[in-house]
Amino acid sequence: MINIESNYRFSQSILDKIHAVNAEDPAYAADELVELAEEILQQIAAVGMIQYLKHAPQKEVYNDFLIGLFNSSGHDYNAGPLFRWAANMLKECPVTRSSPRFGFFWEKSGDKEVLSHKVHRLAELRNSVMHGFFVLPPERNVEEAAHIQNLLYELANACFFDIEVDYHFFGLTGFTGNWNITDNGDWNKLMSDSPFGRLCDRIVREQQERFWIEENMVFEKGHENLVPTELKEFVKVKNQGAMALWTHPADVANTDDLYVSTGNWLKSLTDVVFVGYALHDKGISYTGNFLMQRLLQVLNVQNKTLSKGKKVEDQIKALRNDFKDKRVVVLIQHFHTALFSPLHVSKWANFLFENNIMLVAIGHHYEHFNSFFNAQKVIEHPNLAPSPNQALIALRNYLRFKGPSHERMEERDDVQLLEKILNTVLEELATGKPIYARRFADEYEYHIEYVHEIFALLYPWVKSSREVFEMDTVDELYGFPSEMTEVTPIYLALGRRDVKLEYQHKVLSL
Repeated sequence: MINIESNYRFSQSILDKIHAVNAEDPAYAADELVELAEEILQQIAAVGMIQYLKHAPQKEVYNDFLIGLFNSSGHDYNAGPLFRWAANMLKECPVTRSSPRFGFFWEKSGDKEVLSHKVHRLAELRNSVMHGFFVLPPERNVEEAAHIQNLLYELANACFFDIEVDYHFFGLTGFTGNWNITDNGDWNKLMSDSPFGRLCDRIVREQQERFWIEENMVFEKGHENLVPTELKEFVKVKNQGAMALWTHPADVANTDDLYVSTGNWLKSLTDVVFVGYALHDKGISYTGNFLMQRLLQVLNVQNKTLSKGKKVEDQIKALRNDFKDKRVVVLIQHFHTALFSPLHVSKWANFLFENNIMLVAIGHHYEHFNSFFNAQKVIEHPNLAPSPNQALIALRNYLRFKGPSHERMEERDDVQLLEKILNTVLEELATGKPIYARRFADEYEYHIEYVHEIFALLYPWVKSSREVFEMDTVDELYGFPSEMTEVTPIYLALGRRDVKLEYQHKVLSL
């Protein structure tokens, strides 16, 4: 089905998958075609990411994606989304735009640029096969095979894969098939004088023992009287669970003192194995894998030889048995950093609980975290609304992994709308009056979901509460509301009044 002339050179992984397609009956080759298509997509994406790292103007949203990709398990990303991410990374890259490679990512459609159809068709093939119960008509298989053959020739004639780099995902033989970094030394190869290169430099430093020496130095001073009584009781009585110490974002100095004192006290307990550090918005300290690697080091006091083929969580489970008479406590400062990251340390809360590893978190109280803790203490501080600059910083952290991103052109309108709503809410709060989300959205004609996002963003700063809707009164004679209130349209839409309205107002106030 697919004939490649001997003078055209492709990676062995592509050649092997071409052979698998040709060895199958054309009527049943859909699966093999999909595997070949995804291999080609991944290799194109790999070249795109190399171009981004070497030539493109870099943005945090794309650097965050690459950090996540390189820290993944290796099979967390499908080929189609990888290609689309790579294409967006290169959209503003002048070097790639002036080269033949750009046409394999973007093409003109009228006055707009759209994803290259000849390449994106490979991603659509996967969807077609899945929706077709993993089979396609024989003639469709032959058609797709011919398209792939033509695409491969175009890629070869454009010297698309002719790049000399030594990265963990791309080398002399092309795409290695591995996105995830398993050897910490591979971060060194990605270091450069670019935003991403400097990120890699920090990641390398975070994985050195010197980093932990400096983190532990902050605990040399501290006052036990600053440690909340509730936390002392929690740690001494329990041997598993998670407790949050919620601090106000404006209370920076007291928050730092609380962290230092808590760490100092935990380190003084002879029956506690302690790990403590602060999350940083750069690097990988906010990821769960970072914590897992540190726990592995701390628990492996006997320097046992660890199997590289064994999952880190399984290794920690085994090592935890060596400390049956001790409590293992993890203290994390700035827990809210990189909120909503799919790699965030909070994702490991259940694992820590199941293995009797206690978590103490200090940070800003977002409702998103409520399900991760079975105890909490709010450190008292007057409610204060953020300044415009503080609000913008908080919004960037809130949207960083959740989106929309201010760095992506197609999402900027949404970000600007959220910023406008945020500024309006702050102006209303300054008047001293409570703000009701539903009424506020109606008054300013904002979509309620956008308003709720801003309310969630401001949750750590100001007072948040719930109130029932204003009920109406039904005229006894006519059975119809004598005065319309905010619940009347709801009851009229339902066509009944014998139901309890669970929906309540979200209210912000100082």
